[in-house]
Order: sequence, then structure tokens, then C-alpha cells
Amino acid sequence: MSDSVTPHALEPGRSPRPLEGVRVLDIASLYAAPLAATLLADFGAEVIKVEPPGGDGFRGTTMWPVVARNKKSITLDLRQTHGCELLKELVAHADVLVENYPAAVLAKREIGWKELSARNSDLVMVSVSCFGQTGPYAERPGSGTIGEGFGGLVHMLGAADGPPLLPSFPLGDALGAMNAAIGTMMALYWRDAGQSRTARGTARGRGQQVDASLYEPVLFAISQVMARWKPGAAPQRSGSRLATSAIRNIYATRDARFVAISASTERHVVDLVKLAGGTEEAANLQDADPTVAGWVARHDQASVVAQLVAARIPIAPVNDVEKLLHDPHIAARKSILRIDDDGLGPLALVQPSPKLSQTPGAIHTLGAPLSHHNQEVFGGLLGMSRTRMKELQEQKII
Repeated sequence: MSDSVTPHALEPGRSPRPLEGVRVLDIASLYAAPLAATLLADFGAEVIKVEPPGGDGFRGTTMWPVVARNKKSITLDLRQTHGCELLKELVAHADVLVENYPAAVLAKREIGWKELSARNSDLVMVSVSCFGQTGPYAERPGSGTIGEGFGGLVHMLGAADGPPLLPSFPLGDALGAMNAAIGTMMALYWRDAGQSRTARGTARGRGQQVDASLYEPVLFAISQVMARWKPGAAPQRSGSRLATSAIRNIYATRDARFVAISASTERHVVDLVKLAGGTEEAANLQDADPTVAGWVARHDQASVVAQLVAARIPIAPVNDVEKLLHDPHIAARKSILRIDDDGLGPLALVQPSPKLSQTPGAIHTLGAPLSHHNQEVFGGLLGMSRTRMKELQEQKII
């Protein structure tokens, strides 16, 4: 891995980005919804982070570069009526609004889908919540963690004879963010091109609300588990094993490290069992796992990886973060950006993906100072005078 860089080295050479010209208002808090807006910002969207006058709760933490990078910052108190009116003015100039407020709160403040779409019929409003905008649980609070539990993922994690386990990182939030970003792009495509392509001669599509729950991407992630369901016989935990693969597990090596192996085809299974000293007949057994586990345990991690790579059998070392930061493949693809930040110290940020050959994403700022873009947005976009802005600051509206 190359040496760390300082934040001033983040600004990349100018290259076209696929979402240039798309303006996004991010009024969300916490993780999943702001992360969805980050994905849009990484690929060139102008994302305006709307924070309360006191600042977002993640400011000053290592989470901030993840949820605020590449975004502009303005302050606006949406608890005040005039703050909500200003939001409506901003919506008239936006393509997308990302939010994760309870629907009842938006309705009370008159900044829900009904009111905002009336201001801008082209608006794509991305509403991120745990249970979605409809159904008997719609008003329940929740997060990615709650989505993981409700959506069946947690039940499938852990040893067969042990309790269910939560992932030790916010997996549900990350899945939800990606799902919300995909929904945003679909809605924008329909608005700008989709309808004219599917029904020639008609007007282009209009804006719409994207109802992005956090539990439904979890359901998608366990689609294979759902497909194996039989009445009265729900799939159960099986540790690292996979019901559809004879050999798929985490194996301990002689040097007290681990490897992940997935022999998903008949050829993989036969070749792996032979390499482990078994016979072709053993490979046809329902469970060849002990043979492979015993062989791996007699070799160091590097040797196991080298032998299976040579045999073209899928394998990877089980890496911790430190190993990832020094892996030559990750360094070659620049998958992780290491930064020395004056305030937060050393950071490791995952670079935008997928990698686009002509319009790549990039990290060019770690998040703007609080209210840094108030003049640009309120003064420039809305034409507000400095005198009026000062009055609103004194009233703690912005």
C-alpha cells in the first residue's frame, strides 16, 4: 500500500462524472440515508447536506467522512416553520431529496411527498426507513440492525448449535443505502428518458417517491435461503456452511490463520478433495468437509492459498483491516484511500465502486465545514440578501 496522503491531495484531475448536473438535497441523519446520498456524490452529483444549526451528530467522528464526503454544507432548522418554507424553495431547484424522517413528522411540518412534489413535479424523493412507507409497521422506528433482525439475516448467522448473531458492523444500513441509490437512479432514468423510450410520442416521465425500506434489501440478500423454504421446515443456521455447496467454509491453517474456500462446482470439489489426499469417491460423498479441513490444518495459510490458486479453486485469506491496507491487489486497484486528516487523524476510506472506465467516481473532499455553503446556496441559488441571511442566523433558522 502506498503512503498516506493529506486531504489537500484528494482533489482529482478533472474528469467527467456520470451524475454531473444532478442536484440532491440530503436532509437525512444517521447512516443509511446519508450514505445513499454519498454514493450519488461520489459519482458527481451536487449533494447539499442540510444540517441543523448545531451541526449533524456525526460531525467530528470518523463516521463523518463516510456520510458527508463530497457534499456541500448548509444549515437549516426544519423544526421551525420558516425553515420548512426555505426547504420548499430549495426543492424547486433540486432533482432529488433524500430523507429518513417519520412520515408523521413530515406531514406535520408540511414537507412530505404531497407538498414537495406539488412544488416540483420532477422531484425524486427518496424516503429511507426501516419498514417502508406502508404496512402495519410503517410507523415503527428502526435502523439497519432492526432490518437485519426482522428480515431474517440474523437468524441465519452463527453456529448451528448456537444463538443467532448480529453482524459486527452496520450491514443492513449499507445494503439499504445501495438499494436506495439504485432506486434513485431508476427514478431519474424514468423521469428523464424512460417513458419516452417505452411509449414513443408521449411526454417524458415525472418525479416519484422512492420508498426504500431497510429490511427488503436484507430479504434480497437471503434470496437463496428463501428459495429453500418448505412449509414447516424453515432453513436453519449452519455456521459458515452453505446448503448448496459441498465445500464452503472457513478453515484454520497451521500458522493459526484462516482461509475461505468455496468449491461450488463438481470439478472444484473433485480437484480439492484429491489435493487434500482424498479419493474421487470421497468427493462424491455428501460431506467432504472434514477431509479438506484436515489438509488445510497441516499447511500454512500462504501455502494453502498458493496451491488452490494454482489449481484454480476459489480461495482467499481471511483478512483483517490491517492486512487489507497492505494487500498488493487492493493497492493496485486503489480500492482504499489512506488519509492523514488534521482533525480525525489517519483514515482509511473505501473508494467509490464500481469502477467506470470513462466516468469514474472519486473522493475529493471529506465533508465541508458547517454552513460553509450557506452563501452559495441561499444567496446564489435562492437570491437571498446578506441582510436577510443575517436575520435568519440571528433567529437560528440557518
